Amino acid sequence: MMHSSEHGRGKDPYYWRVVIGLHDTSRPERHTVKSSVREILVHSEFRIETFENDIALFKLYKSVSYNDYIQPICLPFVHIHRNINNQTKCFISGWGSISEKGESSPILQEAQVNIIPSDICNGFEWYAGMINNNMFCAGLESGGIDSCQGDSGGPLVCYHLDTSKYYLIGITSFGFGCGRPKLPGIYVRVSQYKKWINARLLLASKATRTLSITLALILLTVGWTAHYHLVTLQTSEASLTLPLEHCMNRQPLMIFMNKYP
Repeated sequence: MMHSSEHGRGKDPYYWRVVIGLHDTSRPERHTVKSSVREILVHSEFRIETFENDIALFKLYKSVSYNDYIQPICLPFVHIHRNINNQTKCFISGWGSISEKGESSPILQEAQVNIIPSDICNGFEWYAGMINNNMFCAGLESGGIDSCQGDSGGPLVCYHLDTSKYYLIGITSFGFGCGRPKLPGIYVRVSQYKKWINARLLLASKATRTLSITLALILLTVGWTAHYHLVTLQTSEASLTLPLEHCMNRQPLMIFMNKYP
């Protein structure tokens, strides 16, 4: 699945909406929340040719209230990948195609994946050196379990035993096909962008000219597709990172995004 960046109205917040607390895209629940997008903050050094810096933030028009169906996800600490091994439980999720060139699913799908070391994923029969330090591979060497077309922007979360929390380790970015052997999905390494995220949140917070307002933003990849499956980050000017007690201790329920027709 190779995703390309749209131009023109594709990055215009007017044409986007956010639906939060959604499981079935064809049947919103009573706890489902909708919001328009105030601003889209795209990484200034995004490169469509290599998918380098494939990350963006969406600023919503209204803050998000948490409940049993809508909860935040922790941003990873810098060296969290050192604590990830084959015993770490990591999951991907989304409403994308359930097979290569197949139909998308209206029901949220989930799969457990392994984090594949970059020296293996950069092997000649794999991605042959395409994967840099801002990316990582996840899936199975034999294939069969993978993100697919329409899953871009979705989360890869891992459970950290020491804190009993889930962390947003990666964001679905790109890949070749779906579920092919030795061609797993490629994910943005979120820990590499903590400074960029915090800087954007600080600027957005200052732009509101109030210290008490809470900003709800969404983290995603720039590889624009018809919809995204995202997690919310919430912060204020006084506190730019989520305290652990406010991060979830279960897998995230997802957000559905779509452009207006």
